[in-house]
Amino acid sequence: MAPLKGVIPALTTPFHPDLSLDLPGFARLVEAVIADGVDGILVNGCTGESWALTDAERRQVYRTAVATARGRVPVVAGCGHMLAADSAKKTREAAEDGCDAALIQPPWYILPGNEEVMDHFAAVLKETPLPVVIYNIPRRTGINLTPEMCDRLADHPKVVAFKESSKDFLLLQDIIRAVGDRANVFAGYASLLGLGALACGAVGYMDSTTPVMGRLSADFYRAATSGDLAQARALQGRMAALTKGFFGIGTFPAGVKAALEMLGRPGGPTRPPIRPLDAAQKARIRTALVGAGLLEQAAAAE
Repeated sequence: MAPLKGVIPALTTPFHPDLSLDLPGFARLVEAVIADGVDGILVNGCTGESWALTDAERRQVYRTAVATARGRVPVVAGCGHMLAADSAKKTREAAEDGCDAALIQPPWYILPGNEEVMDHFAAVLKETPLPVVIYNIPRRTGINLTPEMCDRLADHPKVVAFKESSKDFLLLQDIIRAVGDRANVFAGYASLLGLGALACGAVGYMDSTTPVMGRLSADFYRAATSGDLAQARALQGRMAALTKGFFGIGTFPAGVKAALEMLGRPGGPTRPPIRPLDAAQKARIRTALVGAGLLEQAAAAE
């Protein structure tokens, strides 16, 4: 596998109105982001409501992503679980289904100590047939990986990258310095940390807003990495304003899915316990999309 880098969006999982899995819609979403110019896709993460998918549905998502991507971009499969054995099982299934790498986060809810977290990763890494992206997402797991922990993990030959989503720019820099000689580091937020992260040595970002931003996100990355800082600053400003306008409305990822639907991209409803957005919330998202130039005023009023 070529090294992971660039723009890798975390995809939502579309559902039909009856909340069944919408695989044709998911395939259309994969095609849409590839047409936007992304460098990979991430499926079955928290953005993809992985907690709401059955084992069979998760594998359908893996297979559909791989079949639709057709080798044009790598597919990173979310394979985290509270138990190392189950996380390793997911990595084996993702490999069987043709995925290129596995995304693994610390076990959540249990709140283990640092050495217990390292034991968890060691057990998964021993069994996985796939290269692994280590995922730091403390507000979801209750665990914040330290640079020292990442440094130790980067010594393992299966660890190829880190996704750092703490929103702590100083931590992001420290992790880049600690592991950058052995593994690639991705920022978790293009619109908030993208330009600074790339300047400090991140190789790209994995985020959930890129499918909404469309080509704007890929254009920002190309500008930032080609040295066109004026253009990169302008594009990041547009992305930041858009993110502020729709991200965080409702329970995640309801706002992302609503924005996708308004743009004509497959989003669909969220599964319970996440509630659908109300009219006022949807109006706020429409306003943000119009302000960003992604949605015409006439279409927004429909």
